[in-house]
Amino acid sequence: MNKYLLFLISFFWFHSSFSFDVADDLTLHGFFTQNAIHTSENEMYGHSKNSVSTDFTEAGLNVYYSPFEKLSFAFQVIYRNAGEVDNNKVGLDYGFIDYKIDEYESGQYGFRLGRLKNPLGLYNETRDVAFTTPSIILPQGIYYDRSRSLLRASDGAQFYFEHRYGSDDLSIKLNYGKARNDTDELLKAVIPYPTSTIPIYPRGDLEASSSSPSLLGQIIYERNAGEMIYSFSFADASLEYDPKANDVFTAGTTDFQLYILSAQYNGEKFSLTGEYLLQKNDFKDFGPFYSDNNPTSESWYIQGGYRFKPNWQVYARYDEHYLNKDDRSGKGNDAIGTPRHITFSKDIMLGIRWDINPSIMVRAEYHNLNGTSWLTSGDNPDRSETKRYWDMFALQLSLRF
Repeated sequence: MNKYLLFLISFFWFHSSFSFDVADDLTLHGFFTQNAIHTSENEMYGHSKNSVSTDFTEAGLNVYYSPFEKLSFAFQVIYRNAGEVDNNKVGLDYGFIDYKIDEYESGQYGFRLGRLKNPLGLYNETRDVAFTTPSIILPQGIYYDRSRSLLRASDGAQFYFEHRYGSDDLSIKLNYGKARNDTDELLKAVIPYPTSTIPIYPRGDLEASSSSPSLLGQIIYERNAGEMIYSFSFADASLEYDPKANDVFTAGTTDFQLYILSAQYNGEKFSLTGEYLLQKNDFKDFGPFYSDNNPTSESWYIQGGYRFKPNWQVYARYDEHYLNKDDRSGKGNDAIGTPRHITFSKDIMLGIRWDINPSIMVRAEYHNLNGTSWLTSGDNPDRSETKRYWDMFALQLSLRF
């Protein structure tokens, strides 16, 4: 463990109540998370097969400034190293101006302009802050790291509405703007890699459509101060392929429409969460080597947690993911000579969490996996060499202020 990390742990250990509320109208917060991953087969966040990868680090610094009663500004800069997908990247996670049109006794409503987190499912808006997520590895069929850059944030406008009904709360968010895609991972997931029937080709770019802005939204209803949470999320986004010279694919388009149903129970010691995703995909006009097709993806999970001490929790999850719900076994891949198991994933996970103090958290997880649909191509360039059955162990240390 390096000296810098030891200093951070010592600082947060002895300053567990430390807060950077600089002034009444200015607040500064941040986080740092370091993970270690080991897999029996396949690669996850770097070289993890029969080894231990520490190439999975996230850190962020956010600022909130409210100079006037109805006007505020917020932004967060994030550092992320996640294997070959996000390799030591620093960028603006979100940054927006917030204007409250009205704030009354039971709620508020207004709009935001800038780079906005997309309100999808229960965890997408805070997926990089480990303290707010239910596990080290999120259910990948819904919080897909392969398409993280597309679904994490968008540049545009958001309308929000919040209203309280006694101990119940209703929240509505609508985002309209341009989706983001700042990695090659989604390109590798959408455009087929060379096979016996597809020749080697120069790879173009897959960018968010400028002529068809994305639309995302979410409705959340919380009962009894969050004891029960119900949510419906949706997204409609388009991507356009810009081929290179001598490319075997033409300027095709990819359209996504996804829907997520979420429900959660939070008791004194026991919690239970379930989410279901249905995603309609439409791939068209890519040329003779890529026939038009419109598969529907499906994913779901259920996770339970038990807090046996105030700062200790054990949790377990089962989740499934299918790239094409009408071909759950991947039989259609036989025709193009690729493994069936790259079209589905089934994950059994067990984990434990220890909140050392309000600023330091440690977690450990074991995953037993069948299938590789959500493995990244950055870490596994030849998906045909991946193994269907594999195990993963993960450790996490997270700090925040």
